Amino acid sequence: MIAKKDFYKELKLRGYHYNGAFQAVNLARSDGLFGRVQWNYNWVTFMDAMLQIQILGTDSRNLLLPTKIRKLKINGVHHFDLMTKMDPENRVFDVYVDPMYDRIIAGGIEIFGLHASLVQRRRPPGIPVLEEYVFLPFFSSSILSLKNAARVCVQIAIENNPTLKLKLVEVGADGKNHMLTEFIEAIQDLPVITGDYILLTSQNLEDLPGVHIENGSLSTQTNCHIIIIGGYEEDEVHEKITSAYNVLVDNGYIVFRQKCAKNVSCKIAEKFRTISKIPINNTEENLVLLQKISKKLTVPPVLVKVSQHDKTFEWILELQSAIITKAPVVVYSFNKKLNGQIGLVNCLRKEPDGNLIRCFFIDDDSAPDFDLSHPFYSTQYSLGLAFNIYRNGSWGSYRHLQLLKNDQPSKRLDHIYGNVIQRGDLSSLQWLKGPFNSQNCHIKIAFSSLNFRDVMLATGRLAVELYGSSRIDQNCVLGFEYSGINMLTGRRIMSMVVKGGVASYVEKPSKLIWDIPDDWSLEEAATVPVVYITVYYAFFMATDIRKGKSILIHAGTGGIGLAAIRVALAYNLEVFTTCSTANKKEFLLKTFPKLKESHIGNSRNTSFELMVHRETNGKGVDFVLNSLSEEKLLASLRCLGKSGHFLEIGKYDMANDNKIGLGCFLKEITFHAVLADSLLVAPDEDIWHLKSLIDMDISNGIIQPLPVKVFLAHEIEQAFRHLIGGKHIGKVVIQVREQPHDPSTLPVRVLNQVYFKHNHTYVIPGGLGGFGMELADWMAIRGARKLLLSSSRGITKDYQLYRIALWKTYGCEVAISTADITSKKGCAQLLSEANGMGPVGGIFNLAVVLKDCIFSNQNVNQFLECFAPKAIATTYLDDLSRIYCPELEHFVVFSSVSCGRGNAGQSNYGMANSVMERIIEHRNREGFPGKAIQWGAIGEVGLVADMAEDKIDMEIGGTLQQRISSCIQELDHLLCADASIVSSMVVAEKRTMRSGQGNVIDAVMNIMGIRDLKSVSLSTTLSEMGMDSLMAVEIKQTLERDFELILTPQDLRHLTFQKLQEFIDAKEKENTDGIQIIFASDNKLLGMELLIRNLGDEANCDQIIIPLQTSAAPSKQNLQPNIIIPGLEGTAGRAWYQLGSKLQSPAIVLQLHQFAHLENLKDVAQQSFDQIKLILKQTEPFYIIAYSYGTFVALLLAEMLENSGFRGHLMLLDGAPHFLKRLTNLHLGEQFSDNDLYDLLFSSIVNHIFPEASKESMSTVFHQVDCLSDKMSLFMNYVEKQNMYSKKYSSTMVKAMFNRVKMAASFDLDGIIKIKSPITLVRPAEASLQDIDEDYCISLLTSGVVTLKVIEGNHTTMLDNPSLSQIIDDFDPVLLEDKHFEEYIRNDKPVSVV
Repeated sequence: MIAKKDFYKELKLRGYHYNGAFQAVNLARSDGLFGRVQWNYNWVTFMDAMLQIQILGTDSRNLLLPTKIRKLKINGVHHFDLMTKMDPENRVFDVYVDPMYDRIIAGGIEIFGLHASLVQRRRPPGIPVLEEYVFLPFFSSSILSLKNAARVCVQIAIENNPTLKLKLVEVGADGKNHMLTEFIEAIQDLPVITGDYILLTSQNLEDLPGVHIENGSLSTQTNCHIIIIGGYEEDEVHEKITSAYNVLVDNGYIVFRQKCAKNVSCKIAEKFRTISKIPINNTEENLVLLQKISKKLTVPPVLVKVSQHDKTFEWILELQSAIITKAPVVVYSFNKKLNGQIGLVNCLRKEPDGNLIRCFFIDDDSAPDFDLSHPFYSTQYSLGLAFNIYRNGSWGSYRHLQLLKNDQPSKRLDHIYGNVIQRGDLSSLQWLKGPFNSQNCHIKIAFSSLNFRDVMLATGRLAVELYGSSRIDQNCVLGFEYSGINMLTGRRIMSMVVKGGVASYVEKPSKLIWDIPDDWSLEEAATVPVVYITVYYAFFMATDIRKGKSILIHAGTGGIGLAAIRVALAYNLEVFTTCSTANKKEFLLKTFPKLKESHIGNSRNTSFELMVHRETNGKGVDFVLNSLSEEKLLASLRCLGKSGHFLEIGKYDMANDNKIGLGCFLKEITFHAVLADSLLVAPDEDIWHLKSLIDMDISNGIIQPLPVKVFLAHEIEQAFRHLIGGKHIGKVVIQVREQPHDPSTLPVRVLNQVYFKHNHTYVIPGGLGGFGMELADWMAIRGARKLLLSSSRGITKDYQLYRIALWKTYGCEVAISTADITSKKGCAQLLSEANGMGPVGGIFNLAVVLKDCIFSNQNVNQFLECFAPKAIATTYLDDLSRIYCPELEHFVVFSSVSCGRGNAGQSNYGMANSVMERIIEHRNREGFPGKAIQWGAIGEVGLVADMAEDKIDMEIGGTLQQRISSCIQELDHLLCADASIVSSMVVAEKRTMRSGQGNVIDAVMNIMGIRDLKSVSLSTTLSEMGMDSLMAVEIKQTLERDFELILTPQDLRHLTFQKLQEFIDAKEKENTDGIQIIFASDNKLLGMELLIRNLGDEANCDQIIIPLQTSAAPSKQNLQPNIIIPGLEGTAGRAWYQLGSKLQSPAIVLQLHQFAHLENLKDVAQQSFDQIKLILKQTEPFYIIAYSYGTFVALLLAEMLENSGFRGHLMLLDGAPHFLKRLTNLHLGEQFSDNDLYDLLFSSIVNHIFPEASKESMSTVFHQVDCLSDKMSLFMNYVEKQNMYSKKYSSTMVKAMFNRVKMAASFDLDGIIKIKSPITLVRPAEASLQDIDEDYCISLLTSGVVTLKVIEGNHTTMLDNPSLSQIIDDFDPVLLEDKHFEEYIRNDKPVSVV
């Protein structure tokens, strides 16, 4: 029985991410036939859990969702009767899955006839960054690409000058040779690090994403970390370098190109030191990295020697003491090849004072003894570099370089096959290395023929589960006919196979194989097997067409259609057929002169039904050979006459359990499912009967090859798309070889895959952990049949037994070893057990122990515990495997990016991994296999996943958890790479990065086969452009999976490229996280103009509570109203009336005009409370929406309501105490006088009433008047010139605003008492204040949930944004239960952080 945690882990691996109340399964049996489900008085989650249990019974990693049930029975009385007899604290029902009667039973519930459909799994977030980790001399002779050279420069800069944000400036780029984009890409592949990018050029260049381009001078820049100089002559470059000195930060860098023979001039050497020179491929240039020389270190460093032979780790205390002194520290090792010092220092440099630590790693017997006073070392030390590694006669460091795929087309001698990497995405179609040994294969394929079944499999419309319940049977499924050479006899053959026909070899011939007639070519022969086998099976075995007179054959120009017409005419039947275009109709008439034009209908709609009834006088036909689906299938049924036979060769409707009415059977018709591939496992007598029929008609000349369209092997995607397009006539075939007897294929790009030998044993220390079991599972799928899993504790969970039992169904022998791999004796025992099963073919060390804490708190025991399963065990396994494992092909250790890039608190873990990496390098140098993989955080299984629980998308140190499916998918590339150490991690998206939405149009164009968008009308629907159902499925899946754009079928039918762009624009606008925060510039509203939106509505100012006309439904009119508190003016106005009209709940405005005389904020709040409590009910949550100054009142009002027993929610519209106080003081100063404030108010209000007046002149006019009464008189003179506001109202408004601004300026931020209510802040994209937290410090105001939303506009215009009313409704407590039922049943909080 599998426990709840493991059950949902397994479901998560399959793509089901259940949480909350939907995790109701307590236990489940591994066969998916029994389980126990918690009853929580929720029918929905309970029945969903019933359906979850049977998922375990299928061996699949595909996502299958329930789409239909035949019948549901609920006996509520019986269910509750059973429940009352259970423990009230633990009500659990047994669930039984009954395959015999196709039902699921639990308590009083029975579910019959569950049908599940395949759904494409969404691609995990982020693309893994794959790299190799290599030693690279600073002055390298290794030639790098410009991309990798840029990575080296950026990594050196970050390593030695740690910063989270780099400023890069490129100067002198000529538009063709600028290097900035390579540097940007290098930075984007680094966790956390972002950059500001500036390109200074006089050229008119196209915009570069994320780059500011200007025609400016370098001297105007400041605080640059890296300056890139290009496009100049040699002398000009030197001049620019010299002038850049003052522009750089201390120890900043310059990058420029230089001819290989040149050296840096003496003049430059005075101000800059040369750090690195990197030869660039395809050029005669070096990329030179210079560092600005800053003050030299004067404090002598503390030296700490780290020896690999120091088993007691005495150096730990020595290093801890050295770090405490805050003096420079040099950690060094001398000719200790297996030392983990590099990983140690990488982690230490991420900790406090880590920048004081440097590493000297001497790995060269020719180097002098380590002595910093020796010129050999003192010269290198003077460069001030963090890492100084001496190897093979050169100083250098370890760098992460791009791990490039070897995707050059080449002729292949081995077994390769075609498949989609991502089902449903035809652009992922490619050739892959296959599992067969070509020396053991009997058939060499020359031409592979495609059929619509291959298209249905590739696009995901048919599930690979059709090929068997085991994932072993679900690989290499495309292609089930071919022509080629039988290598045992040398004869030319054509054949039909179960699967794997799109390949270079077939391991063994099937029974359905024929010698090719001498007058047929191999190309022609490839068109024959499937179509004629299907036709003869349908015509002479499923039924007998010789007993009838007429037949309807759909898709007449397709392969089966042409073959069927030829055979039907040969047996003297009257033929009716369909096709999709006039050209195809013309072809049919030309090819088959006996065919009547009036007997050819349209296959794109159901009009053929009228054609058949017209031409047969309503009698119908005797036979229908059908390949159409859905409504066209039903129309085809209606074409049958009395006692007719319906021959269904399509699988789509059957696989999806689509229904047909029984009324048509009143004509005594017969429905035949013609599944020709079942012949491959049919009795021999059936096969020989079919072969004899076909042999006879080949000799009679009835069977002839079909028209053919040939695609070369590298055009595999185009071949599938051509078939989908429906424009072909006859068959589509792929030519695999130039000449049939050629040993090699045509040149193709092949994705390497790793396969394991059946007779070898594979040892996996840590194999019972999360990642270990997924690795073992992958190895079993890839051919491993002997697995030895090592674990100190052995099997501890039923889930482990479940996985082992599954592998045994694949034919695997699985053993568990508890030998102590931290000792040499235990490792010897482990390898002895492995050799007892079979020769050891691979060792994969995944064992791990984590003991994380800051280095100053680490001790010897923590280092030893961390070292034991990694460094110590790998050392022993390395030594012993050289003796006892002569056939070893894989020696793999799982390391971590913590070792390669450093991570605070993991110095012991980083060092242990680093030891393993040195062992791997040492093995490779001596000719032994070895590979170390630095993984980032792994999601779904393993240590990080257990700690993160359900937070699968949680960001960890600038990286995302890499889904385990992604890790497994990348293993082929990582294991096949030449590098000893490789790396894989998913970098979290940075705000400066491109969103990738621009690729949507390209993706749809690719599916539609449109090469140039200019060649089509943007307003033409995709249907009118030729989008058929298969294209529609692929487009829909691509938009949902890759771009999270969900369209209904109707949307899709009417979709145009113009509408598609509108959908994208709308989605980007909805994504408030993506709205860029911009700061108000000088020409925007500032200060008081921001706070005074208007003076409100004088007509209703005397009412404290103003009801608003809203869009609330009649059923909600009597509910408690939402409370809106206006800004500085304190009264309702046009903006609030307009906003209210869009709200879905009743609402009122709380006006503050009656409290204008009050000078204390608490008095205003108390007066408001006395009014509000009269209209609120304690049984219903309050909802206060406050704008600007109104947020002060709202917070105090909420505090008073909570103290009186009310509960509720606050929404603050661009207002909060910290924000408003800082904004007020920014524009008035900390110590402003009453006169200053009155001057500002008078001039601001006058400018509001008379917008044409000059702000400066108004301010000056009022400032020149000293007495307040005189200022008021002057103000009244302006008021008299308008008729919008009265003198009394204007005078009161000025005094009210005066009091309110003073309240804001004097507000005591330290005296804030936290409320309990959740708060939502809605702020505009155009920020009024820069130096404040993004959430305006609201987290200091409440202990409840804080949510931030950003909308377009500024402080005043945001109220006019149409999305504001929707946001207010989204957080309305009254509406939440209606809108978020799903969240309600998951027991989630109504408001969450976004």
